[in-house]
Amino acid sequence: MSSPQPASGWDPSVEQTRLPWYSRPAIVLPITAALIVFTALATPQPDSGRGGDSRLTTYSTAPMGGRIFYDLARRLGWNVEQRRTADWPADSDAIITELDPVVPLRSTDVHALLERVRGGGALLVMLGPGSHLLADSLHLVFGRSVYRSKDPNGSRDAEGCPAEEKGVFNRRMLYTLWPGDQVTLRQIGWRGPKPDSVVPLIETARRPIFERDGRSAAIGFVYGRGRIVAGADPDVLRNDAIRVCKYGLDVDAARMLDFLSERGDSPRRHIAFDENHQGYGEQRGTMGAIAKYLVGTSTGRLLFQLLAAGVVLLLVLAPRLIPPHDPERIERRNPLEHVDALGRAYATVGATRSATARLLRGVRRRLAGGSIRPGVDASDEAFLERARRDAPKLGDEIALIKKALHSPVTRREFASVGAAIEQLELSLTRI
Repeated sequence: MSSPQPASGWDPSVEQTRLPWYSRPAIVLPITAALIVFTALATPQPDSGRGGDSRLTTYSTAPMGGRIFYDLARRLGWNVEQRRTADWPADSDAIITELDPVVPLRSTDVHALLERVRGGGALLVMLGPGSHLLADSLHLVFGRSVYRSKDPNGSRDAEGCPAEEKGVFNRRMLYTLWPGDQVTLRQIGWRGPKPDSVVPLIETARRPIFERDGRSAAIGFVYGRGRIVAGADPDVLRNDAIRVCKYGLDVDAARMLDFLSERGDSPRRHIAFDENHQGYGEQRGTMGAIAKYLVGTSTGRLLFQLLAAGVVLLLVLAPRLIPPHDPERIERRNPLEHVDALGRAYATVGATRSATARLLRGVRRRLAGGSIRPGVDASDEAFLERARRDAPKLGDEIALIKKALHSPVTRREFASVGAAIEQLELSLTRI
């Protein structure tokens, strides 16, 4: 018995065959899964062997540091020191090391370094972004990374190393500076004719990038009366590169120091590691460099004097926001002139009542500490009534004063009022 068909006549198998291929789950889902797996495998991941502080400093024991190189030189008999200041050691024959500085070398630093080497010193430099001025002065360039050479000398360098663990998987494959546990270094070359004294110290395997210069990753050459060793790749001296015996880079590091130490009958035995350009110690800022130039050089002192003179001239000639002006002085009258002026003013307007009140107020103020002490709020009338009781003989004078307080008087009468007030004060003072 056949199964019943839907009333609408719709068949899922027929509809599935009508969909385009990019809409069919049976095709799209496997393709999506394959793309996810391919993306995960092709995306570059950071190597665990390059974690931590990336500076090639002798203070760091991290995989990217350079402490092992420092200890190697010390145990092989060199007198080593770590300099955290910007100045160079007093020993002009010392070996200066610039291991891929993170603080860029300035033109003055490069000039001082090369002058030391010309005078008989030595320099070990691992080229990088911070030493581009030094590489430019030496006409050195570097190219891409290639495998290190497997020449007979490299095989001898690895003699005496412990045997590698046999197995399908090398556990160091994913935890080294170079994926695959294969030393990979950059090549170094010259922008111009190379010196005749160039000695290759580390060679790479493939054909040279710089055809006329060989296939070296590190070279040594004579410079004036001194010597220079230049490496194109700072990985040569990192902790995780030297500590692996089979790489043989510890022997290469010692070979570079041997080349630098050669100097007639008295080899160089002093090595100064520049840690100031690795970020240690006091760093010179822009203001410090300007101050050092203005104070420490003859041209700087001349420029400083010219700047100071220009500032003084600017202060003299520049327009001022608030123009200066003479302070306004107001001359005040002395007390006698004030009394005279006030008397003339009162006489002009005939202010006899105001003048009488002021004269009487002065009397009351002067008598306040004597035997007659009227209250502070006592009126002139109360004061005069008390004066009448204390000095009955001055009845006429007090009556004249009361009249002048309440009504205007003539000039002749006002003169009598003044005499009466004076007599009143003298009488009350004697009481």
